[in-house]
Amino acid sequence: MSRKKKSGGTREGAVRNNLYMMRLAWRISPKRTIFSGISFGLNQFEYLFFSGFFMKKILSMIEAESSFGEVLAFLGITAGTFLLVFCFYSWYQNLLVPVTDVEICQGLYEMLYEKAGNADLSCFEDTEFYNRYMLAMSESDQRLTKTVDNLWQILLGTAAVAVSWVMMIRIDRWVILFVIAPLIGNFVFAGALNRLAYRIYEESVIFRRIADYVNRVIHLADYAKELRMTNIFRVMEQKQKDAEAGITGTMDRYVVKNVLLGWGYLYFTFVIIFEGVIFYGAYRTMVSKTMPLSDFAVLTTLMTSVSWILIGYTKALLEIRKNSLFIQNLRDFMAYEPPIPEDSPGIMPKERVQSIEFRDVSFAYKSGREVLKNISFSLQEKEACALVGYNGAGKSTLVKLLLRFYDPTEGEILVNGINIKEYDLKAYRRLFAAAFQDGKIFARSIRDNLTMGRMTDEKALLDALSGAGIKTLVEDLPGGMDTVLTREFAEDGVVLSGGQNQKLVAARAFSQNTPVRIFDEPSSALDPMAEHELMESIKRDGSGRILLMISHRLSSVQDMKKILVLKNGRLTEQGTHEQLMAADGEYASLYRMQAQQYRMEKAFAEPRILKRQAGETPEICPDI
Repeated sequence: MSRKKKSGGTREGAVRNNLYMMRLAWRISPKRTIFSGISFGLNQFEYLFFSGFFMKKILSMIEAESSFGEVLAFLGITAGTFLLVFCFYSWYQNLLVPVTDVEICQGLYEMLYEKAGNADLSCFEDTEFYNRYMLAMSESDQRLTKTVDNLWQILLGTAAVAVSWVMMIRIDRWVILFVIAPLIGNFVFAGALNRLAYRIYEESVIFRRIADYVNRVIHLADYAKELRMTNIFRVMEQKQKDAEAGITGTMDRYVVKNVLLGWGYLYFTFVIIFEGVIFYGAYRTMVSKTMPLSDFAVLTTLMTSVSWILIGYTKALLEIRKNSLFIQNLRDFMAYEPPIPEDSPGIMPKERVQSIEFRDVSFAYKSGREVLKNISFSLQEKEACALVGYNGAGKSTLVKLLLRFYDPTEGEILVNGINIKEYDLKAYRRLFAAAFQDGKIFARSIRDNLTMGRMTDEKALLDALSGAGIKTLVEDLPGGMDTVLTREFAEDGVVLSGGQNQKLVAARAFSQNTPVRIFDEPSSALDPMAEHELMESIKRDGSGRILLMISHRLSSVQDMKKILVLKNGRLTEQGTHEQLMAADGEYASLYRMQAQQYRMEKAFAEPRILKRQAGETPEICPDI
């Protein structure tokens, strides 16, 4: 990564990177690419025509005592020509640019989102990848259009500079010396300023990420309760101040160098060329009498125009060098090959899952921390299995491996006797319906949150809501299943409670006709009665399928056909509830620890469950 970033700052790297962006622009919007060149070509022609040819022609016609009609005809042709040029500029700036800006933004971000969407889960837990992603996304559409403009300005500016030098030499060859000043200013000083600006940006990006995070936390409703009930705001505020201090500290380290380089840039780019040409021309015209007034007038206007051409030209050159450093991040990101691409091809799996097998599976994160060690077990068709153990035992990681969010560090996972790496990834994942403890609710309708873009019939959705115990709530809403959730985009959006969200996530899994069901702590936010009802629905729904459930409540999984006990990343026990209790091991110890709590919850929940089954409304606080 560091080598590639460095190559982006070299001359050869800058050329490659900017040509890459030019090809990208042509791929997305060839019309914008072509007409940008025409616009810059007309702009350079306009500079040279008025400062050189037009002024020279008018003065020549006056000196030759041309008729008023001839002068007027020349002025009319010129005015008509540039009226057409003005119409083109108006169309380009007011119509083509806004439309193609949207086209380029949409096209580019579709590519970036597709690339990000194709990255596996581990990429977003990788700080280096995430930083690269953020740098790639940073104003990338603006950089793309700017690169197109800069390259055209360099190409056409080169031609304009060559023509202007010929025109200047014909008047006075010594004025070329003044052209050196803006070249020094732009190439030497501005180049150093741009490199310094990128270094400051790169060194402060981590502080900007921290500041952005704090800003999001302060503004998002998800954190509002904690912010108001605790002193975490002061902690976050201090984090913000530390980030701001980090940014200003980075800038302070380079302030003297920045000021000196800025002074040199302004002096060489503007002062020398403008003041120098005026004084030189005035001396030759008024003191030495060696330059006609007409030549002085032409030289002055020509040098002014040429100065701006050179300034734009050299600034464009420096911009492509500066942009190259950012483009390199974009190229690195677009060239990144994730370990498990979301579009991984392979064989198509059978719709029927007859077996799932873990063979000596171990997994360690990139940091080297080992989470699972030598896990081996198998599940057969229609088998219900529970994963239990202390927090951090590796239960959720095991599920992520089964879903191929990660690949095992060692060992293999087989479905129907075939290593899951050999399957087409998207088709393979369609074998599973999963409800995660931290399942997300999107700012869309309830229907969209259930179907998640799939075609699902109405009856299946209603049955899923009923199974999750949330059908009545949804039907009572004004929009029913078309009610928009959250108030992100709708003022009348509905905000569900944590338990209701969890039921909706469970219903999302129920609505999918898949051979395997996975539930990761599906009821952690529910009260005992609601949890009991949801667990019963999960077991009914899982009948005839492979069911894999993670639960912290052992009482809810004791009737599972198989129970796997994880501890410190190892599979310590497996069997039925009766077998594990008889073995008097880790499971039995955990179960006895929770037994007293189970008895109390059962005493509280059973009367309410019986009343609900009888169609009665249970009291909110029944006597126990």
